[in-house]
Amino acid sequence: MNLNRFKFYDKLMKEGTFMSFSDKLSTRLMPLAAKMANQRHLVAIRDSFIDIMPIIMVNSLFILLNALVFTNVKINQSWLDLRPLSNLATMVNNGTMGFMTIYLTFLIGYRLATHYVSVSKIEAKYFNPIHAGILSLALALIMFPLMNDVIPLGAEQSVEIAGAYMQSLTSSGGMFVGIIAALLGTELLLRISQNKKLRISMPDGVPPAVSDSFNSLIPEAIVIIIFAVGTFSFVSLTGMTIPDVVTKVISSPLQFAMQSPIGLFSVELLTQIFWFFGLHGQNIVSSVTSPPMLIAIQQNMDAFAAGLPIPNIVTNPWIGMYTLFGGTGAILPFLIAIFIGSKQKNYRQVGKIGLLPSLFNISEPIMFSLPVVMNPFFVIPFICVPLINLAIAYPLTVMGLVAKSVVIPPWTLPPIITAWVTTAGDIPATLLAAALFILDIFIYLPFVLASNQLIKKLNQTQ
Repeated sequence: MNLNRFKFYDKLMKEGTFMSFSDKLSTRLMPLAAKMANQRHLVAIRDSFIDIMPIIMVNSLFILLNALVFTNVKINQSWLDLRPLSNLATMVNNGTMGFMTIYLTFLIGYRLATHYVSVSKIEAKYFNPIHAGILSLALALIMFPLMNDVIPLGAEQSVEIAGAYMQSLTSSGGMFVGIIAALLGTELLLRISQNKKLRISMPDGVPPAVSDSFNSLIPEAIVIIIFAVGTFSFVSLTGMTIPDVVTKVISSPLQFAMQSPIGLFSVELLTQIFWFFGLHGQNIVSSVTSPPMLIAIQQNMDAFAAGLPIPNIVTNPWIGMYTLFGGTGAILPFLIAIFIGSKQKNYRQVGKIGLLPSLFNISEPIMFSLPVVMNPFFVIPFICVPLINLAIAYPLTVMGLVAKSVVIPPWTLPPIITAWVTTAGDIPATLLAAALFILDIFIYLPFVLASNQLIKKLNQTQ
Protein backbone atom coordinates (compact mmCIF):
# COMPACT_ATOMS: atom_id res chain seq x y z
CA MET A 1 0.00 0.00 0.00
CA ASN A 2 2.78 2.45 0.95
CA LEU A 3 4.76 1.66 -2.23
CA ASN A 4 1.66 2.09 -4.40
CA ARG A 5 0.93 5.39 -2.73
CA PHE A 6 4.34 6.80 -3.65
CA LYS A 7 4.05 5.42 -7.18
CA PHE A 8 0.75 7.24 -7.48
CA TYR A 9 2.31 10.47 -6.18
CA ASP A 10 5.02 10.08 -8.77
CA LYS A 11 2.47 9.53 -11.54
CA LEU A 12 0.42 12.57 -10.57
CA MET A 13 3.52 14.73 -10.33
CA LYS A 14 4.76 13.69 -13.74
CA GLU A 15 1.40 14.22 -15.41
CA GLY A 16 0.83 17.63 -13.89
CA THR A 17 2.61 20.93 -14.05
CA PHE A 18 4.17 20.54 -10.62
CA MET A 19 6.97 18.28 -11.78
CA SER A 20 7.83 20.66 -14.60
CA PHE A 21 7.99 23.57 -12.16
CA SER A 22 9.79 21.46 -9.57
CA ASP A 23 12.38 20.32 -12.09
CA LYS A 24 13.10 23.86 -13.21
CA LEU A 25 13.35 25.11 -9.64
CA SER A 26 15.53 22.24 -8.46
CA THR A 27 17.78 22.60 -11.53
CA ARG A 28 18.47 26.19 -10.55
CA LEU A 29 18.64 25.78 -6.78
CA MET A 30 20.38 22.44 -6.30
CA PRO A 31 23.77 23.52 -7.67
CA LEU A 32 23.65 26.69 -5.57
CA ALA A 33 22.65 24.75 -2.46
CA ALA A 34 25.35 22.14 -3.02
CA LYS A 35 28.02 24.81 -3.45
CA MET A 36 26.91 26.69 -0.33
CA ALA A 37 26.67 23.51 1.73
CA ASN A 38 30.14 22.31 0.74
CA GLN A 39 32.08 25.54 0.16
CA ARG A 40 35.03 25.21 2.54
CA HIS A 41 35.07 28.80 3.79
CA LEU A 42 31.31 28.92 4.44
CA VAL A 43 31.43 25.51 6.13
CA ALA A 44 34.25 26.68 8.41
CA ILE A 45 32.25 29.77 9.39
CA ARG A 46 29.01 27.80 9.90
CA ASP A 47 30.61 25.07 12.01
CA SER A 48 32.48 27.61 14.13
CA PHE A 49 29.21 29.32 15.03
CA ILE A 50 27.81 25.93 15.98
CA ASP A 51 30.87 25.30 18.17
CA ILE A 52 30.27 28.38 20.32
CA MET A 53 26.51 27.90 20.59
CA PRO A 54 26.64 26.14 24.02
CA ILE A 55 28.37 29.03 25.78
CA ILE A 56 26.03 31.51 24.09
CA MET A 57 23.03 29.58 25.42
CA VAL A 58 24.52 29.50 28.92
CA ASN A 59 24.96 33.27 28.75
CA SER A 60 21.35 33.60 27.64
CA LEU A 61 20.26 31.63 30.70
CA PHE A 62 22.02 34.07 33.00
CA ILE A 63 20.53 37.04 31.15
CA LEU A 64 17.10 35.51 31.72
CA LEU A 65 17.84 34.91 35.40
CA ASN A 66 19.09 38.46 35.76
CA ALA A 67 15.93 39.89 34.21
CA LEU A 68 13.37 37.67 35.94
CA VAL A 69 15.03 36.98 39.29
CA PHE A 70 18.15 38.94 40.22
CA THR A 71 16.73 42.39 39.36
CA ASN A 72 13.07 41.57 39.96
CA VAL A 73 11.67 44.34 42.14
CA LYS A 74 8.97 42.18 43.76
CA ILE A 75 11.41 39.46 44.73
CA ASN A 76 13.99 41.91 46.05
CA GLN A 77 11.44 43.85 48.12
CA SER A 78 9.25 40.98 49.34
CA TRP A 79 11.63 38.06 49.74
CA LEU A 80 15.37 38.47 49.36
CA ASP A 81 17.63 41.13 47.88
CA LEU A 82 19.27 39.34 44.97
CA ARG A 83 20.58 42.43 43.20
CA PRO A 84 24.24 41.64 44.00
CA LEU A 85 23.85 38.48 41.93
CA SER A 86 23.44 40.60 38.81
CA ASN A 87 27.24 40.82 38.86
CA LEU A 88 27.23 37.06 38.33
CA ALA A 89 25.36 37.52 35.07
CA THR A 90 27.86 40.22 34.05
CA MET A 91 30.78 37.90 34.75
CA VAL A 92 29.26 35.15 32.62
CA ASN A 93 28.55 37.60 29.80
CA ASN A 94 32.12 38.92 29.88
CA GLY A 95 33.54 35.41 29.61
CA THR A 96 31.19 34.20 26.86
CA MET A 97 29.67 36.78 24.53
CA GLY A 98 32.33 39.29 25.56
CA PHE A 99 34.98 37.22 23.77
CA MET A 100 32.84 35.84 20.95
CA THR A 101 35.09 37.24 18.20
CA ILE A 102 38.14 35.68 19.87
CA TYR A 103 36.57 32.22 19.95
CA LEU A 104 35.20 32.44 16.42
CA THR A 105 38.43 33.69 14.89
CA PHE A 106 40.43 30.80 16.31
CA LEU A 107 37.80 28.22 15.37
CA ILE A 108 37.40 29.42 11.78
CA GLY A 109 41.13 29.26 11.17
CA TYR A 110 41.33 25.87 12.86
CA ARG A 111 38.41 24.37 10.93
CA LEU A 112 39.55 25.70 7.56
CA ALA A 113 43.03 24.30 8.14
CA THR A 114 41.53 20.98 9.24
CA HIS A 115 39.66 20.82 5.95
CA TYR A 116 42.82 21.29 3.92
CA VAL A 117 44.59 18.56 5.89
CA SER A 118 41.62 16.19 5.55
CA VAL A 119 41.57 16.54 1.74
CA SER A 120 45.36 16.05 1.59
CA LYS A 121 46.00 19.57 0.32
CA ILE A 122 49.05 19.53 2.59
CA GLU A 123 50.50 17.13 5.15
CA ALA A 124 49.53 17.67 8.76
CA LYS A 125 53.15 17.84 9.93
CA TYR A 126 53.66 20.91 7.75
CA PHE A 127 50.31 22.58 8.45
CA ASN A 128 49.02 22.24 12.00
CA PRO A 129 45.37 23.41 12.37
CA ILE A 130 46.10 24.58 15.93
CA HIS A 131 48.77 26.92 14.55
CA ALA A 132 46.33 28.19 11.93
CA GLY A 133 43.81 29.01 14.66
CA ILE A 134 46.37 30.80 16.83
CA LEU A 135 47.71 32.73 13.84
CA SER A 136 44.17 33.78 12.85
CA LEU A 137 43.60 35.22 16.30
CA ALA A 138 46.95 36.99 16.27
CA LEU A 139 46.14 38.59 12.91
CA ALA A 140 42.76 39.83 14.15
CA LEU A 141 44.38 41.42 17.20
CA ILE A 142 47.00 43.03 14.95
CA MET A 143 44.20 44.68 12.95
CA PHE A 144 42.45 45.97 16.08
CA PRO A 145 43.36 49.59 16.94
CA LEU A 146 46.32 50.34 19.22
CA MET A 147 44.65 53.32 20.90
CA ASN A 148 41.07 53.53 22.15
CA ASP A 149 38.90 56.29 23.57
CA VAL A 150 37.18 55.47 26.86
CA ILE A 151 35.22 57.45 29.42
CA PRO A 152 36.44 56.73 32.97
CA LEU A 153 33.86 56.13 35.69
CA GLY A 154 32.66 59.42 37.09
CA ALA A 155 34.17 61.43 34.23
CA GLU A 156 32.40 63.27 31.43
CA GLN A 157 35.14 63.43 28.83
CA SER A 158 36.88 60.54 27.14
CA VAL A 159 40.57 59.76 27.44
CA GLU A 160 42.82 57.82 25.09
CA ILE A 161 44.34 54.61 26.42
CA ALA A 162 46.77 52.04 25.00
CA GLY A 163 47.34 48.37 25.71
CA ALA A 164 43.67 47.42 26.03
CA TYR A 165 41.28 45.85 23.58
CA MET A 166 37.72 47.13 23.61
CA GLN A 167 35.03 44.57 24.46
CA SER A 168 32.97 46.05 21.64
CA LEU A 169 35.55 44.48 19.31
CA THR A 170 36.25 41.24 21.18
CA SER A 171 32.50 40.54 21.38
CA SER A 172 30.46 41.06 18.22
CA GLY A 173 31.83 44.34 16.85
CA GLY A 174 35.05 42.78 15.61
CA MET A 175 33.48 39.60 14.25
CA PHE A 176 33.91 40.40 10.57
CA VAL A 177 37.51 41.47 11.17
CA GLY A 178 38.08 38.09 12.82
CA ILE A 179 36.44 36.24 9.92
CA ILE A 180 38.61 38.09 7.40
CA ALA A 181 41.75 37.43 9.46
CA ALA A 182 40.96 33.73 9.78
CA LEU A 183 40.09 33.13 6.13
CA LEU A 184 42.85 35.22 4.53
CA GLY A 185 45.45 34.29 7.12
CA THR A 186 44.83 30.56 6.79
CA GLU A 187 44.85 30.73 2.99
CA LEU A 188 48.15 32.62 3.02
CA LEU A 189 49.62 30.24 5.57
CA LEU A 190 48.63 27.26 3.42
CA ARG A 191 50.27 28.60 0.29
CA ILE A 192 53.44 29.69 2.05
CA SER A 193 53.69 26.41 3.97
CA GLN A 194 53.62 24.48 0.68
CA ASN A 195 57.01 25.99 -0.15
CA LYS A 196 59.49 23.30 0.96
CA LYS A 197 62.37 25.81 1.09
CA LEU A 198 60.69 27.61 3.99
CA ARG A 199 60.49 24.53 6.22
CA ILE A 200 62.93 23.95 9.06
CA SER A 201 63.80 20.26 9.30
CA MET A 202 64.39 18.94 12.77
CA PRO A 203 66.42 15.82 13.65
CA ASP A 204 64.70 12.54 14.48
CA GLY A 205 63.58 12.19 18.05
CA VAL A 206 62.36 15.77 18.37
CA PRO A 207 58.84 15.84 19.87
CA PRO A 208 56.11 16.40 17.22
CA ALA A 209 54.93 19.61 18.89
CA VAL A 210 58.41 21.12 18.62
CA SER A 211 58.79 19.94 15.01
CA ASP A 212 55.40 21.40 14.06
CA SER A 213 56.28 24.75 15.61
CA PHE A 214 59.56 25.02 13.69
CA ASN A 215 57.88 23.97 10.43
CA SER A 216 55.36 26.80 10.91
CA LEU A 217 57.86 29.40 12.11
CA ILE A 218 58.85 31.02 8.82
CA PRO A 219 55.41 30.78 7.12
CA GLU A 220 53.68 32.28 10.16
CA ALA A 221 56.28 35.03 10.43
CA ILE A 222 55.73 35.99 6.79
CA VAL A 223 51.93 36.11 7.21
CA ILE A 224 52.21 38.21 10.37
CA ILE A 225 54.58 40.65 8.66
CA ILE A 226 52.21 40.99 5.70
CA PHE A 227 49.23 41.77 7.94
CA ALA A 228 51.19 44.04 10.29
CA VAL A 229 52.76 46.11 7.50
CA GLY A 230 49.47 46.27 5.62
CA THR A 231 47.53 47.39 8.70
CA PHE A 232 50.17 49.97 9.70
CA SER A 233 50.30 51.41 6.18
CA PHE A 234 46.51 51.62 5.86
CA VAL A 235 46.04 53.31 9.24
CA SER A 236 48.90 55.74 8.60
CA LEU A 237 47.64 56.74 5.16
CA THR A 238 43.90 56.97 5.87
CA GLY A 239 43.68 57.68 9.59
CA MET A 240 40.97 55.01 9.82
CA THR A 241 41.13 51.69 11.66
CA ILE A 242 40.51 48.34 9.99
CA PRO A 243 37.42 47.58 12.15
CA ASP A 244 35.89 50.95 11.18
CA VAL A 245 36.33 50.22 7.47
CA VAL A 246 35.03 46.65 7.75
CA THR A 247 31.99 47.90 9.66
CA LYS A 248 31.16 50.51 7.03
CA VAL A 249 31.79 48.30 4.01
CA ILE A 250 30.61 44.85 5.14
CA SER A 251 29.05 44.59 8.59
CA SER A 252 26.59 47.50 8.58
CA PRO A 253 25.22 46.92 5.04
CA LEU A 254 24.77 43.20 5.67
CA GLN A 255 23.08 43.77 9.00
CA PHE A 256 20.84 46.43 7.45
CA ALA A 257 19.84 43.97 4.72
CA MET A 258 18.99 41.28 7.26
CA GLN A 259 16.92 43.68 9.36
CA SER A 260 14.83 44.78 6.39
CA PRO A 261 11.57 42.98 5.52
CA ILE A 262 12.94 42.13 2.07
CA GLY A 263 16.01 40.46 3.55
CA LEU A 264 13.95 38.67 6.19
CA PHE A 265 11.41 37.18 3.80
CA SER A 266 14.00 36.36 1.13
CA VAL A 267 16.07 34.32 3.58
CA GLU A 268 13.01 32.56 5.01
CA LEU A 269 11.62 31.76 1.56
CA LEU A 270 14.96 30.35 0.42
CA THR A 271 15.23 28.29 3.61
CA GLN A 272 11.81 26.71 3.12
CA ILE A 273 12.45 25.97 -0.56
CA PHE A 274 15.71 24.23 0.28
CA TRP A 275 13.94 22.17 2.93
CA PHE A 276 11.19 21.18 0.53
CA PHE A 277 13.81 19.60 -1.72
CA GLY A 278 15.28 17.67 1.22
CA LEU A 279 18.17 20.03 1.98
CA HIS A 280 18.77 21.48 5.43
CA GLY A 281 17.79 25.05 4.69
CA GLN A 282 19.05 26.57 7.94
CA ASN A 283 22.48 24.99 7.57
CA ILE A 284 22.81 26.22 3.99
CA VAL A 285 21.93 29.87 4.64
CA SER A 286 23.41 30.14 8.14
CA SER A 287 26.98 30.51 6.90
CA VAL A 288 25.90 33.83 5.37
CA THR A 289 23.27 34.95 7.87
CA SER A 290 24.89 33.88 11.17
CA PRO A 291 27.37 36.79 11.54
CA PRO A 292 24.85 39.65 11.19
CA MET A 293 22.20 37.71 13.12
CA LEU A 294 24.55 37.01 16.03
CA ILE A 295 25.63 40.65 16.09
CA ALA A 296 21.96 41.68 16.19
CA ILE A 297 21.05 39.41 19.10
CA GLN A 298 24.11 40.45 21.10
CA GLN A 299 23.21 44.09 20.62
CA ASN A 300 19.75 43.24 21.93
CA MET A 301 21.15 41.35 24.89
CA ASP A 302 23.55 44.17 25.79
CA ALA A 303 20.79 46.77 25.54
CA PHE A 304 18.45 44.62 27.63
CA ALA A 305 21.09 44.15 30.34
CA ALA A 306 21.72 47.89 30.41
CA GLY A 307 18.01 48.75 30.52
CA LEU A 308 18.15 50.47 27.13
CA PRO A 309 15.69 50.20 24.19
CA ILE A 310 16.14 46.98 22.23
CA PRO A 311 17.51 47.93 18.78
CA ASN A 312 16.91 44.94 16.48
CA ILE A 313 13.82 43.00 15.44
CA VAL A 314 15.22 40.31 13.18
CA THR A 315 17.36 37.73 14.96
CA ASN A 316 17.50 33.97 14.71
CA PRO A 317 15.67 33.53 18.05
CA TRP A 318 12.96 35.97 16.94
CA ILE A 319 12.43 34.08 13.67
CA GLY A 320 12.46 30.75 15.47
CA MET A 321 9.89 31.65 18.11
CA TYR A 322 7.30 32.41 15.42
CA THR A 323 8.15 29.82 12.77
CA LEU A 324 9.78 26.75 14.34
CA PHE A 325 6.64 25.25 15.82
CA GLY A 326 7.89 21.69 16.03
CA GLY A 327 10.55 22.26 13.40
CA THR A 328 10.86 24.07 10.13
CA GLY A 329 7.58 24.78 8.35
CA ALA A 330 5.58 24.59 11.61
CA ILE A 331 5.45 20.79 11.60
CA LEU A 332 3.63 20.46 14.94
CA PRO A 333 0.53 22.38 13.75
CA PHE A 334 0.71 20.24 10.61
CA LEU A 335 0.59 17.08 12.74
CA ILE A 336 -2.40 18.38 14.68
CA ALA A 337 -4.15 19.12 11.39
CA ILE A 338 -3.45 15.51 10.36
CA PHE A 339 -4.91 14.17 13.59
CA ILE A 340 -8.01 16.33 13.07
CA GLY A 341 -8.67 15.86 9.38
CA SER A 342 -6.69 13.04 7.83
CA LYS A 343 -8.39 9.73 7.10
CA GLN A 344 -5.22 7.95 6.08
CA LYS A 345 -3.87 5.53 8.66
CA ASN A 346 -0.32 5.88 7.37
CA TYR A 347 -0.31 9.65 7.94
CA ARG A 348 -1.69 9.21 11.43
CA GLN A 349 0.77 6.44 12.30
CA VAL A 350 3.76 8.45 11.11
CA GLY A 351 2.33 11.48 12.92
CA LYS A 352 2.18 9.57 16.21
CA ILE A 353 5.78 8.50 15.80
CA GLY A 354 6.94 12.01 14.96
CA LEU A 355 4.82 13.83 17.56
CA LEU A 356 7.24 13.55 20.49
CA PRO A 357 10.33 14.65 18.52
CA SER A 358 8.32 17.54 17.06
CA LEU A 359 7.55 18.79 20.55
CA PHE A 360 11.27 19.50 20.77
CA ASN A 361 11.58 20.94 17.24
CA ILE A 362 12.97 17.78 15.65
CA SER A 363 11.08 17.59 12.38
CA GLU A 364 13.14 15.10 10.34
CA PRO A 365 10.93 12.05 11.10
CA ILE A 366 7.95 13.85 9.58
CA MET A 367 9.88 15.61 6.82
CA PHE A 368 11.27 12.39 5.38
CA SER A 369 8.83 9.70 6.53
CA LEU A 370 5.42 11.21 5.85
CA PRO A 371 6.93 12.72 3.65
CA VAL A 372 6.76 16.49 3.40
CA VAL A 373 9.85 16.63 1.22
CA MET A 374 8.88 16.77 -2.47
CA ASN A 375 5.20 16.26 -1.60
CA PRO A 376 3.27 18.52 -4.02
CA PHE A 377 0.13 18.50 -1.88
CA PHE A 378 1.79 20.24 1.07
CA VAL A 379 4.27 22.47 -0.72
CA ILE A 380 2.07 25.57 -0.48
CA PRO A 381 1.42 25.57 3.28
CA PHE A 382 4.91 24.31 4.10
CA ILE A 383 6.55 27.25 2.35
CA CYS A 384 3.88 29.87 3.10
CA VAL A 385 3.10 29.23 6.79
CA PRO A 386 6.42 30.61 8.13
CA LEU A 387 6.12 33.61 5.80
CA ILE A 388 2.56 34.30 6.99
CA ASN A 389 3.67 34.07 10.62
CA LEU A 390 6.49 36.53 10.06
CA ALA A 391 4.23 38.85 8.07
CA ILE A 392 1.99 39.08 11.14
CA ALA A 393 4.71 39.19 13.79
CA TYR A 394 6.96 41.77 12.10
CA PRO A 395 4.55 44.76 12.04
CA LEU A 396 3.32 43.94 15.55
CA THR A 397 6.93 44.00 16.75
CA VAL A 398 7.62 47.24 14.88
CA MET A 399 4.59 48.85 16.59
CA GLY A 400 5.90 47.70 19.97
CA LEU A 401 2.88 45.54 20.73
CA VAL A 402 5.13 42.51 21.32
CA ALA A 403 8.68 42.43 22.66
CA LYS A 404 11.85 41.85 20.69
CA SER A 405 14.21 38.95 21.30
CA VAL A 406 16.80 39.29 24.08
CA VAL A 407 17.67 35.66 24.84
CA ILE A 408 19.02 32.78 22.76
CA PRO A 409 17.03 29.74 23.95
CA PRO A 410 17.98 26.08 23.42
CA TRP A 411 16.65 25.09 19.99
CA THR A 412 14.92 22.06 21.53
CA LEU A 413 12.72 24.20 23.76
CA PRO A 414 9.04 23.44 22.99
CA PRO A 415 7.02 25.96 20.94
CA ILE A 416 5.30 28.91 22.64
CA ILE A 417 7.51 28.44 25.70
CA THR A 418 10.31 29.49 23.37
CA ALA A 419 8.62 32.86 22.81
CA TRP A 420 8.33 33.45 26.56
CA VAL A 421 12.00 32.65 27.14
CA THR A 422 13.28 34.50 24.07
CA THR A 423 11.54 37.73 25.09
CA ALA A 424 12.43 37.33 28.79
CA GLY A 425 8.85 36.69 29.82
CA ASP A 426 6.88 38.98 27.52
CA ILE A 427 3.23 37.86 27.71
CA PRO A 428 2.00 39.54 24.46
CA ALA A 429 4.75 37.83 22.45
CA THR A 430 3.89 34.50 24.06
CA LEU A 431 0.21 34.95 23.26
CA LEU A 432 1.07 35.91 19.69
CA ALA A 433 3.08 32.71 19.30
CA ALA A 434 0.13 30.71 20.62
CA ALA A 435 -2.26 32.48 18.24
CA LEU A 436 0.02 31.83 15.27
CA PHE A 437 0.29 28.20 16.29
CA ILE A 438 -3.49 27.86 16.15
CA LEU A 439 -3.65 29.80 12.88
CA ASP A 440 -1.11 27.41 11.35
CA ILE A 441 -3.35 24.45 12.18
CA PHE A 442 -6.20 26.02 10.23
CA ILE A 443 -3.91 26.88 7.32
CA TYR A 444 -2.71 23.28 7.05
CA LEU A 445 -6.14 21.71 7.61
CA PRO A 446 -7.66 22.37 4.14
CA PHE A 447 -4.64 20.79 2.48
CA VAL A 448 -4.88 17.76 4.75
CA LEU A 449 -8.58 17.41 3.92
CA ALA A 450 -7.78 17.72 0.23
CA SER A 451 -5.30 14.87 0.57
CA ASN A 452 -8.19 12.65 1.62
CA GLN A 453 -9.52 12.96 -1.92
CA LEU A 454 -6.16 11.77 -3.15
CA ILE A 455 -6.39 8.70 -0.94
CA LYS A 456 -9.86 7.96 -2.28
CA LYS A 457 -8.64 8.28 -5.86
CA LEU A 458 -5.62 6.13 -5.06
CA ASN A 459 -7.83 3.36 -3.69
CA GLN A 460 -9.90 3.43 -6.87
CA THR A 461 -6.81 2.91 -9.04
CA GLN A 462 -5.68 -0.17 -7.14
